[in-house]
Amino acid sequence: MEPSRWLWVPAICLGLAGPARAAEDSIQPLDAIQQRAQQFLAEQHRQRVEPPRIQMKTLDPRLRLPKCGAALEAFFPSGAKPFGNTSVGVRCPGSRPWTVYQSASVHIYEPVIVAGRFLPKGTVLSPLDLNAERRDLSTLVGGYETVPDNLLGKQVRQGLPAGTVVSPQAVKALPLIRQGETVTLLIRQGGMEVRSSGVALNDAEAGQRLKVRNETSKRIVEGTATASRQVEVGP
Repeated sequence: MEPSRWLWVPAICLGLAGPARAAEDSIQPLDAIQQRAQQFLAEQHRQRVEPPRIQMKTLDPRLRLPKCGAALEAFFPSGAKPFGNTSVGVRCPGSRPWTVYQSASVHIYEPVIVAGRFLPKGTVLSPLDLNAERRDLSTLVGGYETVPDNLLGKQVRQGLPAGTVVSPQAVKALPLIRQGETVTLLIRQGGMEVRSSGVALNDAEAGQRLKVRNETSKRIVEGTATASRQVEVGP
């Protein structure tokens, strides 16, 4: 009796292992979902010199999805971005479709333009005022600039401590016309041009509106700065 008992017990165990293994084989591996999401995020930055640092959040291990018989598809949900704290949708387009949203954190490092010294308000930027430093782009919510030529010749709106990222919003173009300058008023009416002299009452960049006091009539008119010391007044 003893030999038959020992043979019978493994037989029961083998019989139970078969269905359990089959059940596992029918479940979608969670690591495959994470790998597809990570691959998708990496693809968004393949042109960068330095690869991104991607941290995937752990999916709930209790998640049980039918194993997908087709290649998994990845996409950005509405409002998601390719860096910082983000989300990637992974879906199965097979006969039993499903969609999972994978959370991730993507850090991208790149040299950006920073103030090379303290820059007082109104400083007109020159190459000596700027440096390049490696920063995590996902933390630069106020914007950044990577090409110094896009900032040169512009004026800082407020004082910037050394090492501060110089964003496009931190600078402005030099005024084409300055307050108090004598300007030419150009008035076009009915195919005719009339020119007169006036005094600018405020600064204006190219294309901006400003007020001018006509030196002859003493009236205050409003026009557009179109060239150095020229204001076009039109309907």
